[in-house]
Amino acid sequence: MYSMTASTDRLIELILQEDKNVLRELLTTDRVVVSTPKNPRDSSARFCGNFDKLVEKLPKPKKNEKLTAAQLGIVELPKGEAIHVRVTQVKFLSGNPNRTLTTLPADQRLGILTHPSWLVSHSDAMDNHAILRVRWVLERLLGGGIPDTPIAEDSMLPDEPEETLRHRMRVTREDECWRLHQKMDPLGLPFEMYNHVGMYRTTELGEPVDTSGEIINSGDSTLDGPVANALDLINKLANSERVTQVFVRHAFRFWNGRNETVNDAPVLQAAYLAYRENDGSMNALLASLLTSDAFLYRKVADPDSR
Repeated sequence: MYSMTASTDRLIELILQEDKNVLRELLTTDRVVVSTPKNPRDSSARFCGNFDKLVEKLPKPKKNEKLTAAQLGIVELPKGEAIHVRVTQVKFLSGNPNRTLTTLPADQRLGILTHPSWLVSHSDAMDNHAILRVRWVLERLLGGGIPDTPIAEDSMLPDEPEETLRHRMRVTREDECWRLHQKMDPLGLPFEMYNHVGMYRTTELGEPVDTSGEIINSGDSTLDGPVANALDLINKLANSERVTQVFVRHAFRFWNGRNETVNDAPVLQAAYLAYRENDGSMNALLASLLTSDAFLYRKVADPDSR
């Protein structure tokens, strides 16, 4: 996962360098940077494959024979082009900077939110975590928030390893829980098309995976509605004006080091127009923010008022 995080960072750098429709490209790119070792079992590309097709019992290779990706049940990605990644030298890692920039299956992956590095960072060690994934989408893309769990509520799901996550999450439909979860669960469960290590799957415990969901009360009536799976969800988010405005708001908060106020509305509007009118240019967005009065000036407290 350390290597895959470095690869995802490199892809983000490429998208920023291209500086065109940055947010949409981050959400919908079909590209991925993967490691390219000699043994396909050691390649990070295996996490981008299909979990349903993995070979449980490896065939015994003949003398001096190396098993191919197909023999291992790993989906082979297009050859792609060579690319280098800055990898911090860690004692127990090779730190090999050699990578390949290639593409992912269009019917399985779409953008950074379907890359194993993002999916793993929003999962438990041994299980999916729909709420962690939906929390990121709600806060980072839809500009919403999730309140902390009431202290008197038990937020643990039943320990039922023989049941699917969707079935185990039935407890969230109880009266007190559902008040919060009715908006969250339908937004997080479409990501069930990937397991806890980010591999694509169509079945869970031998049953077809239910990837249906819904965007509810997002603040944009054109965005609300049912989604078939995570890819459908991401496409709707990528085409949303509200999501772009939230993206600009987060950029404001990061570079100004504070939350916006009502008085910052003209600055946010100007930054949004700069981004949109320059074909989704991050450089144009930052130029607008960093030359605004909100960034250049700070209100100094009156020493006599202390």
